[in-house]
This record gives sequence, C-alpha cells and structure tokens, in this order.
Amino acid sequence: MRRRRGKINRWVIFVLALIALLFYFIETRTKRTVPSRWYETKIAAARLSAKAFEVVRNYRLNELHLPIDSVNDPNLTGLVGVQYSQITYGRTDLSDALTTTNPNFSAALIEMFYKAGAKAGDTVAINWDGTYPALNIQILAVAKTLGLIPVIVTDQSAGMWGANYPGWTWLEIEQVLRQAGLWDFSSVLATRGGETDDGRGFSPEGRMILDSVAKLTGVPLFVPESLSKAVTKRAAIFERCRLLVAVGQASSNSGDPLVRLPSRVITERIAKAGTGIVAEFLNRRLPVIHIGSPRRVASDYRLPIAPVPLGEIGKGRLFYEARYSVVGALLLAIVLFGLLFLIVRYEIEYYFGVRGEDDGEAV
Repeated sequence: MRRRRGKINRWVIFVLALIALLFYFIETRTKRTVPSRWYETKIAAARLSAKAFEVVRNYRLNELHLPIDSVNDPNLTGLVGVQYSQITYGRTDLSDALTTTNPNFSAALIEMFYKAGAKAGDTVAINWDGTYPALNIQILAVAKTLGLIPVIVTDQSAGMWGANYPGWTWLEIEQVLRQAGLWDFSSVLATRGGETDDGRGFSPEGRMILDSVAKLTGVPLFVPESLSKAVTKRAAIFERCRLLVAVGQASSNSGDPLVRLPSRVITERIAKAGTGIVAEFLNRRLPVIHIGSPRRVASDYRLPIAPVPLGEIGKGRLFYEARYSVVGALLLAIVLFGLLFLIVRYEIEYYFGVRGEDDGEAV
C-alpha cells in the first residue's frame, strides 16, 4: 500500500470520528440490566422487613385497636406515631418517618453494613431511641439476614411521628416482634431518654409511662446521674462489639445536643464527633453506622423520599444495575485503533480518490 507522506485529509478524520460515534452508540445500546451486588441478601432482608411491618400493623389494629391516621400515614403502615405525646422528645420531619417505611430501605442498610465490614457472627452494638420504629425494625431484619448478634440499648424517648404513642412504644413493638417469632433480639438495657437520658424534659407522668413500659417488657431500666455516665454505661455494655449502629435522636449518640453527626458509615475519626458513644467507637478505631436523617441516607442510595404508594420489593437501582459488555467494548476498541493505525501509516484516501495534502486539501 502507498505509505503516507503528508498530513491526513480532514474528510478521513471526519469519517473516523463518525465510526467512533457509531461504536459508542452500539456499546450503549447493548448494555444489559443485571442483579446488583448482594441481590439475594437485599431481597431477603426487604421481605423480612415487610413481614415484620405486617405483624406490627396487624397487632396495632386488631389487638390494640389504635387507629391509623391516613393523612399522616398515607400508606396505612401503622408505623407512624403522633405529633406530640407525653413521651415525645425532639422535632423530626414526617418525611423522615415515611421514608423509613419503605421495605427497600433494607437494601441500603445491607450495603452500609457490608461497607462497615460486618460479617456473619459479629457482635454489633445498637444504640437507638423510638424516633424511627420502621428503621429499627429494618435494622433488626438486616441483622437477622446477615447472621449478626445485636446488643441493643434503647433510649425510650421518641421524636415526633415515631413510637411515641403511650401503650405502643418501641420496647412494646420490639416485644411483639419477638413473640411473633421473627427473631429473638431484645434490648438488654433501657433508659428514659430525653436531654440527659434520665428523662429530663418529660413530665412526671411521661417518666412514669416510660418506667412502666420498661417494667412490663422486662427490660432493665437504667436512670443515669448524668449524660456522661449514660455513655460510660453503654461503652461497658458494648465493650466486645466491633461495630456500632447509632440511630435516631438519642442524646447518648453524640453526647452533646449541639453536635450534628453525619448520616452515613463512619470509618475514620471526624473533627466534631462529640463526647457520646459514637466518639467512643471512633476513638477505638471501630466503624459506626449513624442514621440521624433517613432522608439523607435515602438520597445517597437513590431511594424515594416519603414514597406514596410504597414501591414493589426488589425494584430500583439498589437491586439492579446497568452493565456494559466488556468484550464488545474491547473488540470495538481494537477495530477503531486498527483503523487509526492504517490511516496514520498509509494514504487510505488515495484509494478512494480523495485529494491529499499535496493536492492542497490536507489539514
């Protein structure tokens, strides 16, 4: 073939660019949708969460005869509490509570647990309150699915729209789920919660309700003399745990109401970790899953915010992902580089009757 002596004709470059675009189009059109990583585990956790939700809903309606507010709980899950009660502590957004009632949230939790390095048989510390009962349930479902051993300490207070209905608090929900045979997890210790974890901020009637619930459910009640002693007590209970899950608005998580911890997996020391149980774990170089804002987590994992209606289990980007053909891309790249080599080395345009640089048309 005739060796190239001048520059490449602009029309040859243009045709080569069109071929490259054609190859890009072919590759994007042949991508496949395949199950994502840990698909089976995510599906199992989401289904178990949905089953637990149904148990809670049926108990609330059929045993307690508590009505469901169809305006504030449009999916009629029975997992949304009231705005205010004697045991409500802290303001929360209704959208956060509704977001946690989506069973597919379990798939995000699976990814967070794996990112934190959780393995079957691990002992996991859980420190939460009753602000997000649906989220608490999903965490227990994930622990069951992954074969984890949770050690749970419950701050009995609950934010707005949480498990704040006197007679239907988190410890009572936890007991119903255990009696239903879904798992045998139970809190090993309970506190009143509130600003300093001893019930500060609640009326005497509210504190009486919380003390009574702990007694009725058989969970030991601890009333700390100070918030720092509440953290110290938890640190002793969690001593052998290698991962902390901190959920809701429990004051013992940060140890300081003014500290706002990020809602994500935390594996490194952060500047403003506070003086709570989260800081204790980070100082020991142990990972923490902190969820104070479910909407933040939903956004990070591409889940809908406060979905109405709830989506079908197993649908969405957490369960499926688009995958391109590596073999196809490699073959197209080889063809493209082959054409480029021929064009650079030989005057291809000469055989198609296109004028080259010597004819004044080259670039």
